[in-house]
Amino acid sequence: MRKVDVKKGCSVRLILVILVFSGFVACNFLPSQPQKVEFLDQSFSVIMPASWSLRSDLNGVADLQMGNSFKEAYTIIISENKMNFDDISMEDHSDITRSMIKQGMKNYHESNPEIIDFGGYRALRYRLSGSVNGVNIVYWHVTLETENHYHQMLLWSLKSKFSKNEADFDSVIQSFEEI
Repeated sequence: MRKVDVKKGCSVRLILVILVFSGFVACNFLPSQPQKVEFLDQSFSVIMPASWSLRSDLNGVADLQMGNSFKEAYTIIISENKMNFDDISMEDHSDITRSMIKQGMKNYHESNPEIIDFGGYRALRYRLSGSVNGVNIVYWHVTLETENHYHQMLLWSLKSKFSKNEADFDSVIQSFEEI
């Protein structure tokens, strides 16, 4: 009868598992290059940060959904045609959309608005915080106006991770453009 060295067999299997896992990680989880992502019939675009991916599970009406589950960083953009509204301003649109978020949050708090200008666009940005289903979340709520649309950009993360994701969030906002 042949004697089997159990320790040697386990070592070989462990090495194989590590190699396979390393290959999987290298192929699928290492940051890729930032990508230009078009939305709303290819009328607008933003740059999706490296390591993020397109999503379809964040919001049923969003024109664009993307994020990184490992970083707990998410973004959706909802674009609405101005023809659907009775002569409202960007500020009015921001008020309406923020009030909808407020209804779904406990311990809601919002900052004063910040006006941001970039690439010929003017936008309003608020920092919103509160809890949803017992989870503390922080949002940047951005309302941006183009000639024919209002764009609501929601960028969020867990409260404990928001500051680590701010650079990615800011790069998404700053990259917005009409094609």
